Amino acid sequence: MEEREQKVIYDVVVDDVGLNWEQAGPLFDRYAVSLTGRLDRRWADCYRRFTAGSDEYARFRLDPGTSEVSFTARSTDGPIQVMGVLKKLEALVERVNREAIRVATAPALEETPTEEAKAPVSGLAARLGFKRGGRP
Repeated sequence: MEEREQKVIYDVVVDDVGLNWEQAGPLFDRYAVSLTGRLDRRWADCYRRFTAGSDEYARFRLDPGTSEVSFTARSTDGPIQVMGVLKKLEALVERVNREAIRVATAPALEETPTEEAKAPVSGLAARLGFKRGGRP
């Protein structure tokens, strides 16, 4: 059975129990939270597509090597504001899960040869015995 035919499940979740904190200067705190579940290259690529250039998700930094996401908050932000940021992260992770499943189960695009690729080899290449694909 091909990989695309198998049901691929991405079930990554934010493990907010393990929320880590460190001071990131006089005005900001840095938080890091672990992600659990199937976090592979496809999932990380989908995550990057969602966060690249996004004002809403720009604060979240994924470290796929440690399966952690870090973000900063103002030092004056209280627990309610930090929990609000975590809720945004949870929503992002759910969207990435859905997109990674969609990408994993999407039918592979069949390559259709261009007119140029269908044309016979001509000129010097033909005289040397080359065929399409570059081999004699």
